[in-house]
Amino acid sequence: MDVGLEVSCPMCGGLIEAADKDELIRLSQLHTLDAHRYNVPAEHVLAAMTPGDIDPDQGEDAQ
Repeated sequence: MDVGLEVSCPMCGGLIEAADKDELIRLSQLHTLDAHRYNVPAEHVLAAMTPGDIDPDQGEDAQ
């Protein structure tokens, strides 16, 4: 998967990774609903997102 963005779950600290903002919001909400019965607002996901890790094979952000 192309990982361009990531966010940590505010409840358990789990890492959620995605290629774009829309996917990050969707995956974050799926996780928090399934694991914690809480629908994290999209605004909270966007405020907490950070760039993904550097891909060691490419030497740059994996976007």
